[in-house]
Amino acid sequence: ILTGLIYIADRLMAPRLPGFLATLVFPLGYTALEFINTFSSPLGSWGTSVYAQSGNLPLMQLVAITGMWGISFLVAWPATLINWAWERNFAWKEIWRGLAAYVGILLMVLLFGQLRLMFAPSPENTVRIAGIVPVDFRAEQDEWLRLLEEDWEGYRQMAISRHALYFEETVREAQAGAQLVLWPEGAAISAQEDEADLIVQAQEAARQQGIYLAMPMFVQSNKGDPTENKMLVFDPEGEIVLEHMKYGGKGMEGNRVDGDGVLRTFSTPFGILSGVICWDTDFPGTVLQAGRNGTDILLSPSLEFKDASPLHAHMAMVRAIENGVSVVRVADNGLSAVYDPYGRTLATMDHFTAGERVIVAQVPTAGVGTLYPIIGDLFGWLAVAGFIVLIIYGIILGRRARAAQAIVPEEKDLAPAN
Repeated sequence: ILTGLIYIADRLMAPRLPGFLATLVFPLGYTALEFINTFSSPLGSWGTSVYAQSGNLPLMQLVAITGMWGISFLVAWPATLINWAWERNFAWKEIWRGLAAYVGILLMVLLFGQLRLMFAPSPENTVRIAGIVPVDFRAEQDEWLRLLEEDWEGYRQMAISRHALYFEETVREAQAGAQLVLWPEGAAISAQEDEADLIVQAQEAARQQGIYLAMPMFVQSNKGDPTENKMLVFDPEGEIVLEHMKYGGKGMEGNRVDGDGVLRTFSTPFGILSGVICWDTDFPGTVLQAGRNGTDILLSPSLEFKDASPLHAHMAMVRAIENGVSVVRVADNGLSAVYDPYGRTLATMDHFTAGERVIVAQVPTAGVGTLYPIIGDLFGWLAVAGFIVLIIYGIILGRRARAAQAIVPEEKDLAPAN
Protein backbone atom coordinates (compact mmCIF):
# COMPACT_ATOMS: atom_id res chain seq x y z
CA ILE A 1 0.00 0.00 0.00
CA LEU A 2 2.76 2.43 0.94
CA THR A 3 4.69 1.64 -2.24
CA GLY A 4 1.53 2.39 -4.23
CA LEU A 5 1.46 5.88 -2.73
CA ILE A 6 4.82 6.61 -4.35
CA TYR A 7 3.35 5.78 -7.77
CA ILE A 8 0.38 8.04 -7.04
CA ALA A 9 2.69 10.86 -5.96
CA ASP A 10 4.63 10.50 -9.21
CA ARG A 11 1.41 10.49 -11.22
CA LEU A 12 0.17 13.69 -9.58
CA MET A 13 3.42 15.65 -9.26
CA ALA A 14 5.52 14.74 -12.31
CA PRO A 15 3.22 16.56 -14.83
CA ARG A 16 3.55 19.74 -12.79
CA LEU A 17 7.35 19.76 -12.72
CA PRO A 18 9.48 21.08 -15.56
CA GLY A 19 11.26 18.69 -17.91
CA PHE A 20 13.87 16.31 -16.57
CA LEU A 21 13.22 17.30 -12.94
CA ALA A 22 9.97 15.34 -13.13
CA THR A 23 11.91 12.07 -13.40
CA LEU A 24 13.22 12.46 -9.83
CA VAL A 25 9.88 12.22 -8.00
CA PHE A 26 9.57 8.45 -8.16
CA PRO A 27 13.21 7.44 -7.42
CA LEU A 28 13.46 9.88 -4.50
CA GLY A 29 10.12 8.73 -3.12
CA TYR A 30 10.99 5.06 -3.57
CA THR A 31 14.37 5.51 -1.90
CA ALA A 32 12.81 7.46 0.96
CA LEU A 33 10.20 4.75 1.46
CA GLU A 34 12.78 1.94 1.58
CA PHE A 35 14.90 3.98 3.97
CA ILE A 36 12.04 4.74 6.37
CA ASN A 37 10.67 1.21 6.14
CA THR A 38 14.04 -0.32 7.02
CA PHE A 39 14.28 1.67 10.23
CA SER A 40 10.64 1.38 11.26
CA SER A 41 9.79 -2.21 10.32
CA PRO A 42 10.36 -5.04 12.82
CA LEU A 43 11.60 -7.02 9.80
CA GLY A 44 14.49 -4.61 9.28
CA SER A 45 15.70 -4.40 5.70
CA TRP A 46 13.79 -7.44 4.40
CA GLY A 47 12.16 -6.62 1.07
CA THR A 48 14.62 -3.88 0.13
CA SER A 49 15.31 -3.87 -3.61
CA VAL A 50 19.07 -3.50 -3.11
CA TYR A 51 19.55 -7.17 -2.27
CA ALA A 52 18.40 -8.13 -5.77
CA GLN A 53 21.63 -6.51 -7.01
CA SER A 54 23.92 -8.52 -4.72
CA GLY A 55 25.40 -10.43 -7.66
CA ASN A 56 26.75 -7.18 -9.15
CA LEU A 57 29.77 -6.67 -6.91
CA PRO A 58 31.09 -3.49 -8.62
CA LEU A 59 27.68 -1.84 -8.19
CA MET A 60 27.45 -3.02 -4.57
CA GLN A 61 30.61 -1.09 -3.68
CA LEU A 62 28.45 2.04 -3.64
CA VAL A 63 27.01 0.98 -0.27
CA ALA A 64 30.44 1.73 1.24
CA ILE A 65 29.58 5.39 0.62
CA THR A 66 25.80 5.84 0.55
CA GLY A 67 24.62 2.75 2.34
CA MET A 68 21.88 0.90 0.49
CA TRP A 69 20.08 4.08 -0.47
CA GLY A 70 22.30 5.06 -3.39
CA ILE A 71 21.52 1.77 -5.08
CA SER A 72 17.81 2.07 -4.29
CA PHE A 73 17.82 5.37 -6.16
CA LEU A 74 19.74 4.01 -9.17
CA VAL A 75 17.41 0.99 -9.39
CA ALA A 76 14.24 3.10 -9.32
CA TRP A 77 15.30 5.95 -11.60
CA PRO A 78 15.21 4.13 -15.00
CA ALA A 79 11.44 3.60 -14.67
CA THR A 80 10.68 7.31 -14.85
CA LEU A 81 13.46 7.96 -17.35
CA ILE A 82 11.95 5.49 -19.80
CA ASN A 83 8.50 6.94 -19.24
CA TRP A 84 9.85 10.47 -19.72
CA ALA A 85 11.50 9.44 -23.02
CA TRP A 86 8.35 7.62 -24.14
CA GLU A 87 6.21 10.72 -23.60
CA ARG A 88 8.58 12.54 -25.95
CA ASN A 89 8.31 9.77 -28.56
CA PHE A 90 11.98 8.94 -27.92
CA ALA A 91 12.98 12.08 -29.85
CA TRP A 92 16.75 11.93 -29.48
CA LYS A 93 17.27 15.70 -29.48
CA GLU A 94 14.93 16.05 -26.53
CA ILE A 95 16.00 13.10 -24.41
CA TRP A 96 19.71 12.57 -24.96
CA ARG A 97 20.86 14.88 -22.18
CA GLY A 98 18.66 13.21 -19.59
CA LEU A 99 19.66 9.72 -20.62
CA ALA A 100 23.31 10.75 -20.73
CA ALA A 101 23.04 12.05 -17.17
CA TYR A 102 21.80 8.71 -15.85
CA VAL A 103 24.18 6.60 -17.93
CA GLY A 104 27.08 8.83 -16.89
CA ILE A 105 26.25 8.49 -13.20
CA LEU A 106 25.80 4.73 -13.50
CA LEU A 107 29.09 4.32 -15.36
CA MET A 108 30.92 6.36 -12.72
CA VAL A 109 29.45 4.18 -9.98
CA LEU A 110 30.43 0.98 -11.79
CA LEU A 111 33.88 2.33 -12.55
CA PHE A 112 34.37 3.29 -8.91
CA GLY A 113 33.30 -0.18 -7.82
CA GLN A 114 35.50 -1.94 -10.35
CA LEU A 115 38.54 0.14 -9.42
CA ARG A 116 37.88 -0.37 -5.72
CA LEU A 117 37.91 -4.13 -6.25
CA MET A 118 40.90 -4.09 -8.61
CA PHE A 119 43.10 -2.03 -6.31
CA ALA A 120 41.99 -3.59 -3.03
CA PRO A 121 45.24 -4.58 -1.30
CA SER A 122 45.85 -8.21 -0.46
CA PRO A 123 45.44 -8.80 3.28
CA GLU A 124 48.71 -8.76 5.16
CA ASN A 125 47.48 -11.31 7.67
CA THR A 126 44.64 -13.79 7.85
CA VAL A 127 43.23 -16.07 10.51
CA ARG A 128 41.75 -19.53 10.04
CA ILE A 129 38.14 -19.58 11.19
CA ALA A 130 35.90 -22.64 11.09
CA GLY A 131 32.13 -22.96 11.35
CA ILE A 132 30.44 -26.27 12.16
CA VAL A 133 26.84 -27.50 11.88
CA PRO A 134 26.81 -31.17 12.94
CA VAL A 135 23.11 -31.14 13.93
CA ASP A 136 20.06 -30.23 11.81
CA PHE A 137 17.85 -28.23 14.15
CA ARG A 138 14.81 -28.15 11.86
CA ALA A 139 14.86 -31.94 11.46
CA GLU A 140 14.61 -32.25 15.25
CA GLN A 141 12.35 -29.27 15.88
CA ASP A 142 9.10 -31.16 16.39
CA GLU A 143 10.76 -33.46 18.91
CA TRP A 144 12.30 -30.50 20.72
CA LEU A 145 8.91 -28.83 21.06
CA ARG A 146 7.22 -32.04 22.22
CA LEU A 147 9.82 -32.65 24.91
CA LEU A 148 9.72 -29.02 25.97
CA GLU A 149 5.99 -29.35 26.64
CA GLU A 150 5.77 -32.92 27.91
CA ASP A 151 9.10 -34.25 29.16
CA TRP A 152 11.50 -31.72 30.68
CA GLU A 153 14.06 -34.34 31.70
CA GLY A 154 13.97 -35.83 28.22
CA TYR A 155 14.50 -32.33 26.84
CA ARG A 156 17.55 -31.85 29.04
CA GLN A 157 19.10 -35.14 27.98
CA MET A 158 18.52 -34.46 24.29
CA ALA A 159 20.24 -31.08 24.65
CA ILE A 160 23.22 -32.59 26.45
CA SER A 161 23.66 -35.27 23.78
CA ARG A 162 23.68 -32.53 21.13
CA HIS A 163 26.49 -30.65 22.90
CA ALA A 164 28.83 -33.64 22.62
CA LEU A 165 28.62 -33.52 18.81
CA TYR A 166 29.52 -29.85 18.71
CA PHE A 167 32.45 -30.19 21.10
CA GLU A 168 33.77 -33.19 19.16
CA GLU A 169 33.84 -31.24 15.88
CA THR A 170 35.23 -28.16 17.63
CA VAL A 171 38.25 -30.18 18.78
CA ARG A 172 38.73 -31.59 15.29
CA GLU A 173 38.73 -28.15 13.64
CA ALA A 174 41.00 -26.71 16.32
CA GLN A 175 43.50 -29.50 15.74
CA ALA A 176 43.28 -28.75 12.00
CA GLY A 177 44.47 -25.22 12.71
CA ALA A 178 41.36 -23.12 13.34
CA GLN A 179 41.99 -20.29 15.77
CA LEU A 180 38.30 -19.52 16.15
CA VAL A 181 35.39 -21.94 15.89
CA LEU A 182 31.85 -20.62 15.45
CA TRP A 183 28.64 -22.58 15.98
CA PRO A 184 25.28 -21.59 14.40
CA GLU A 185 22.47 -19.82 16.22
CA GLY A 186 20.96 -21.89 19.01
CA ALA A 187 23.47 -24.72 18.62
CA ALA A 188 23.92 -24.93 22.39
CA ILE A 189 20.36 -25.54 23.53
CA SER A 190 20.35 -25.73 27.31
CA ALA A 191 18.01 -25.90 30.26
CA GLN A 192 18.60 -23.12 32.77
CA GLU A 193 19.81 -25.61 35.38
CA ASP A 194 22.40 -27.01 32.96
CA GLU A 195 23.74 -23.69 31.66
CA ALA A 196 26.57 -23.38 34.18
CA ASP A 197 27.88 -26.88 33.38
CA LEU A 198 27.73 -26.16 29.64
CA ILE A 199 29.71 -22.94 30.09
CA VAL A 200 32.36 -24.85 32.06
CA GLN A 201 32.61 -27.35 29.19
CA ALA A 202 33.04 -24.56 26.68
CA GLN A 203 35.67 -22.86 28.82
CA GLU A 204 37.59 -26.10 29.11
CA ALA A 205 37.40 -26.79 25.37
CA ALA A 206 38.67 -23.30 24.52
CA ARG A 207 41.46 -23.59 27.09
CA GLN A 208 42.61 -27.08 26.08
CA GLN A 209 42.61 -26.29 22.36
CA GLY A 210 43.96 -22.76 22.73
CA ILE A 211 41.21 -21.26 20.57
CA TYR A 212 38.43 -18.71 20.63
CA LEU A 213 35.09 -20.51 20.80
CA ALA A 214 31.89 -18.66 19.79
CA MET A 215 28.93 -20.56 21.23
CA PRO A 216 25.37 -19.35 20.47
CA MET A 217 22.83 -20.59 23.03
CA PHE A 218 19.13 -21.10 23.59
CA VAL A 219 18.73 -21.09 27.38
CA GLN A 220 15.22 -22.20 28.29
CA SER A 221 13.18 -22.80 31.40
CA ASN A 222 10.17 -24.95 32.30
CA LYS A 223 8.95 -22.19 34.63
CA GLY A 224 7.83 -19.73 31.98
CA ASP A 225 10.96 -17.57 32.08
CA PRO A 226 11.88 -15.84 28.79
CA THR A 227 14.27 -17.72 26.51
CA GLU A 228 17.76 -16.30 26.22
CA ASN A 229 19.01 -16.34 22.63
CA LYS A 230 22.59 -15.28 23.06
CA MET A 231 26.18 -15.86 22.01
CA LEU A 232 29.11 -16.29 24.35
CA VAL A 233 32.69 -16.08 23.11
CA PHE A 234 35.47 -17.72 25.14
CA ASP A 235 39.14 -16.84 24.74
CA PRO A 236 42.05 -19.34 24.89
CA GLU A 237 42.19 -18.79 28.65
CA GLY A 238 38.58 -19.86 28.99
CA GLU A 239 37.38 -16.36 29.87
CA ILE A 240 34.12 -14.99 28.49
CA VAL A 241 35.14 -12.02 26.33
CA LEU A 242 31.77 -11.35 24.66
CA GLU A 243 28.14 -11.85 25.53
CA HIS A 244 25.63 -10.75 22.92
CA MET A 245 21.86 -11.08 23.30
CA LYS A 246 19.82 -11.20 20.08
CA TYR A 247 17.85 -8.02 19.40
CA GLY A 248 16.46 -8.64 15.88
CA GLY A 249 12.82 -9.67 15.75
CA LYS A 250 11.79 -8.00 18.99
CA GLY A 251 8.30 -9.08 19.93
CA MET A 252 8.17 -11.59 17.07
CA GLU A 253 9.93 -14.64 18.50
CA GLY A 254 7.76 -15.47 21.45
CA ASN A 255 8.75 -15.20 25.09
CA ARG A 256 12.34 -14.05 24.59
CA VAL A 257 14.80 -11.77 26.32
CA ASP A 258 15.54 -8.97 23.85
CA GLY A 259 19.02 -7.54 23.49
CA ASP A 260 19.86 -3.86 23.71
CA GLY A 261 21.20 -3.56 20.16
CA VAL A 262 24.69 -2.57 21.33
CA LEU A 263 27.56 -4.25 19.48
CA ARG A 264 30.33 -5.08 21.91
CA THR A 265 33.86 -5.94 20.83
CA PHE A 266 36.84 -7.92 22.05
CA SER A 267 40.48 -7.76 21.05
CA THR A 268 42.42 -10.74 19.75
CA PRO A 269 45.86 -11.24 18.18
CA PHE A 270 44.00 -11.30 14.85
CA GLY A 271 42.02 -8.09 15.14
CA ILE A 272 38.96 -6.72 16.89
CA LEU A 273 35.90 -8.94 16.73
CA SER A 274 32.22 -8.40 17.40
CA GLY A 275 29.10 -10.51 16.97
CA VAL A 276 25.43 -10.42 16.07
CA ILE A 277 22.86 -13.19 15.70
CA CYS A 278 20.91 -13.94 12.51
CA TRP A 279 18.05 -11.41 12.37
CA ASP A 280 20.30 -8.75 13.95
CA THR A 281 22.25 -8.62 10.68
CA ASP A 282 19.21 -7.27 8.81
CA PHE A 283 19.31 -3.90 10.60
CA PRO A 284 21.94 -1.75 8.84
CA GLY A 285 21.52 1.14 11.26
CA THR A 286 22.50 -1.12 14.16
CA VAL A 287 25.26 -3.05 12.42
CA LEU A 288 26.65 0.37 11.48
CA GLN A 289 28.28 0.28 14.92
CA ALA A 290 30.73 -2.30 13.55
CA GLY A 291 32.08 0.32 11.14
CA ARG A 292 32.45 2.82 13.96
CA ASN A 293 33.86 0.76 16.83
CA GLY A 294 36.87 -0.63 15.00
CA THR A 295 35.51 -4.10 14.30
CA ASP A 296 37.61 -6.12 11.86
CA ILE A 297 35.63 -9.39 11.85
CA LEU A 298 31.90 -9.69 12.53
CA LEU A 299 30.49 -13.06 13.59
CA SER A 300 26.94 -13.80 12.46
CA PRO A 301 25.61 -17.22 13.50
CA SER A 302 22.16 -18.01 12.09
CA LEU A 303 19.30 -20.48 12.23
CA GLU A 304 17.37 -20.32 8.99
CA PHE A 305 14.34 -21.55 7.13
CA LYS A 306 15.08 -23.00 3.72
CA ASP A 307 12.94 -20.35 2.01
CA ALA A 308 15.27 -17.60 3.30
CA SER A 309 18.34 -19.15 1.69
CA PRO A 310 20.49 -17.84 0.03
CA LEU A 311 18.99 -14.34 0.28
CA HIS A 312 19.80 -13.97 3.96
CA ALA A 313 23.46 -14.68 3.31
CA HIS A 314 23.51 -12.03 0.58
CA MET A 315 22.10 -9.52 3.06
CA ALA A 316 25.05 -10.22 5.37
CA MET A 317 27.40 -9.54 2.45
CA VAL A 318 26.00 -6.01 2.14
CA ARG A 319 26.78 -5.36 5.83
CA ALA A 320 30.40 -6.37 5.13
CA ILE A 321 30.80 -3.78 2.34
CA GLU A 322 28.96 -1.02 4.21
CA ASN A 323 31.20 -1.25 7.25
CA GLY A 324 34.45 -2.53 5.77
CA VAL A 325 34.47 -5.66 7.91
CA SER A 326 34.77 -9.35 7.19
CA VAL A 327 31.58 -11.26 8.02
CA VAL A 328 31.63 -14.89 9.11
CA ARG A 329 28.15 -16.37 8.81
CA VAL A 330 27.50 -19.93 9.95
CA ALA A 331 23.94 -21.04 9.25
CA ASP A 332 21.92 -24.05 10.32
CA ASN A 333 19.43 -24.73 7.46
CA GLY A 334 20.83 -22.02 5.22
CA LEU A 335 23.83 -20.82 3.27
CA SER A 336 26.94 -20.34 5.39
CA ALA A 337 29.32 -17.79 3.90
CA VAL A 338 32.45 -15.82 4.70
CA TYR A 339 32.87 -12.40 3.07
CA ASP A 340 35.84 -10.06 3.07
CA PRO A 341 35.40 -6.28 3.60
CA TYR A 342 34.70 -5.81 -0.13
CA GLY A 343 31.92 -8.39 -0.17
CA ARG A 344 34.03 -10.98 -1.98
CA THR A 345 33.14 -14.53 -1.07
CA LEU A 346 35.93 -16.38 0.70
CA ALA A 347 34.00 -19.58 1.37
CA THR A 348 30.46 -20.97 1.28
CA MET A 349 28.70 -24.05 2.58
CA ASP A 350 25.14 -24.95 1.59
CA HIS A 351 23.40 -26.80 4.40
CA PHE A 352 21.23 -28.70 1.94
CA THR A 353 23.93 -29.99 -0.38
CA ALA A 354 27.10 -30.22 1.72
CA GLY A 355 28.29 -33.71 2.56
CA GLU A 356 30.01 -32.40 5.65
CA ARG A 357 28.56 -29.22 7.12
CA VAL A 358 31.81 -27.44 7.87
CA ILE A 359 33.01 -24.10 6.49
CA VAL A 360 36.63 -22.98 6.78
CA ALA A 361 38.22 -19.74 5.58
CA GLN A 362 41.34 -17.66 5.93
CA VAL A 363 39.79 -14.38 7.03
CA PRO A 364 41.57 -10.98 6.77
CA THR A 365 42.55 -9.71 10.21
CA ALA A 366 42.04 -6.04 9.36
CA GLY A 367 38.98 -4.18 8.16
CA VAL A 368 39.02 -1.31 5.67
CA GLY A 369 37.80 2.23 6.04
CA THR A 370 34.51 3.20 4.39
CA LEU A 371 32.61 6.48 4.25
CA TYR A 372 29.24 5.07 5.26
CA PRO A 373 30.03 4.72 8.99
CA ILE A 374 31.17 8.36 8.98
CA ILE A 375 28.20 9.98 7.25
CA GLY A 376 25.66 7.33 8.23
CA ASP A 377 22.36 7.44 6.40
CA LEU A 378 22.84 10.93 5.00
CA PHE A 379 21.82 9.80 1.51
CA GLY A 380 18.61 8.28 2.88
CA TRP A 381 17.71 11.53 4.64
CA LEU A 382 18.56 13.52 1.51
CA ALA A 383 16.14 11.31 -0.43
CA VAL A 384 13.41 12.06 2.12
CA ALA A 385 14.14 15.78 2.00
CA GLY A 386 14.39 15.83 -1.79
CA PHE A 387 11.07 14.03 -2.18
CA ILE A 388 9.32 16.47 0.17
CA VAL A 389 10.84 19.49 -1.61
CA LEU A 390 9.70 18.21 -5.03
CA ILE A 391 6.18 17.61 -3.72
CA ILE A 392 5.99 21.14 -2.30
CA TYR A 393 7.50 22.62 -5.47
CA GLY A 394 5.03 20.66 -7.61
CA ILE A 395 2.10 21.94 -5.56
CA ILE A 396 3.33 25.55 -5.88
CA LEU A 397 3.78 25.24 -9.65
CA GLY A 398 0.35 23.62 -9.97
CA ARG A 399 -1.31 26.49 -8.12
CA ARG A 400 0.52 29.06 -10.26
CA ALA A 401 -0.62 27.28 -13.41
CA ARG A 402 -4.24 27.27 -12.25
CA ALA A 403 -4.03 30.95 -11.31
CA ALA A 404 -2.63 31.80 -14.74
CA GLN A 405 -5.44 29.90 -16.46
CA ALA A 406 -8.01 31.77 -14.39
CA ILE A 407 -6.59 35.17 -15.47
CA VAL A 408 -6.80 34.47 -19.21
CA PRO A 409 -10.67 34.33 -19.42
CA GLU A 410 -10.96 37.52 -17.35
CA GLU A 411 -8.71 39.41 -19.81
CA LYS A 412 -10.88 38.20 -22.72
CA ASP A 413 -14.04 39.47 -21.00
CA LEU A 414 -12.50 42.91 -20.53
CA ALA A 415 -11.21 43.22 -24.08
CA PRO A 416 -13.04 45.95 -26.19
CA ALA A 417 -15.38 44.73 -28.89
CA ASN A 418 -14.51 45.51 -32.53
